[in-house]
Amino acid sequence: MSAATDAEILSFSVDLIEKHGGLIERESDRVLALLPDRLAGDLGLPEEVQLGSDEVPLLYGSPLLDRLIGLATRDVPLVYGQIRMSYLKKAGFEQLLGQDIAFVDGQVRVGGRAETRTTYLALACRYVALSDERKEGLVQVGVHEGSGALVPGLVDSWEEMYPEFFPAGKVPPHFPAQMEKAIEAAMREARNLAGDTLADFFNSMKRRLQRDVKNTREYYEALRAEMEDSLSHPNLAETQRRERLDKIADLPLEMARKIEDLEQKHHVRATVSACAAARLLVDVVQLMIEVKYRKLHRSVPVIWNPLTRRLDPLVCERCRRTTHRIHPVAQDSTVQLLCPFCAREKTR
Repeated sequence: MSAATDAEILSFSVDLIEKHGGLIERESDRVLALLPDRLAGDLGLPEEVQLGSDEVPLLYGSPLLDRLIGLATRDVPLVYGQIRMSYLKKAGFEQLLGQDIAFVDGQVRVGGRAETRTTYLALACRYVALSDERKEGLVQVGVHEGSGALVPGLVDSWEEMYPEFFPAGKVPPHFPAQMEKAIEAAMREARNLAGDTLADFFNSMKRRLQRDVKNTREYYEALRAEMEDSLSHPNLAETQRRERLDKIADLPLEMARKIEDLEQKHHVRATVSACAAARLLVDVVQLMIEVKYRKLHRSVPVIWNPLTRRLDPLVCERCRRTTHRIHPVAQDSTVQLLCPFCAREKTR
């Protein structure tokens, strides 16, 4: 093994290779790896290789380490866990209606309550913004898996509640198989959070572009004025005069090309991708909220979440966006629950 090999990098590499079906033989001065065909192809290595040797170095910045990191991050790491609560709130839910969730118009009351379990997704996403500079970081989002409602405060509280994690093959069947609504809502919110975080970076790039465009315009304006003044020089030959007139005529196109180059240079390309997830089975209280709107009645399930100690928000039944403010409206002999925006659209 090369003396330059970092022990932590080597340990990471060995664990990753074993996870993907490779075999490791450890000796006092070397580590041999036997790789399946697919893994060898992904890493650009022969099927039998000595890791960390002078021929296959494992150093920060080495191509092999980059490929190993790419392999490790290709699939989103996912863990399953549960959070057991020794005590759940018994009463006082009525006052949370209007505080955590507000129903605009209509009459609402708590019709019943029951202790149950439900599932949440805590998703960590990585954002990368590239221009002539690079900005990256992480955002985290919590969402109720069944409804797709975003749950503020979930990602700040769940790790403090001593979750128990299920080993591989021992995950209970409580987790829903269909995750489209939850993932769509989580990724949409992750993009919003990343956009908010990157707002100063976007504005900085915009200011730099405006400054550089202004300087470019001033430069070409000064160049044009200088070239036009030179046309009156008494020793200027007719051939030189025509050449300068042609150059003056070409200045607007040349300036436009320079500005286009600046726009490409300062253009920000941003990506947001999931990088880790935890699915959590949590003890909760489910409330049945009775909603009366005009002559129509409807029962609405609402969850009191012990992790946030609040009622989870609901989802607009038209646009599927999370909302804390609910507008009941009549729709096909029933009550439809809308967010403020969709309720305004409905009345137009």
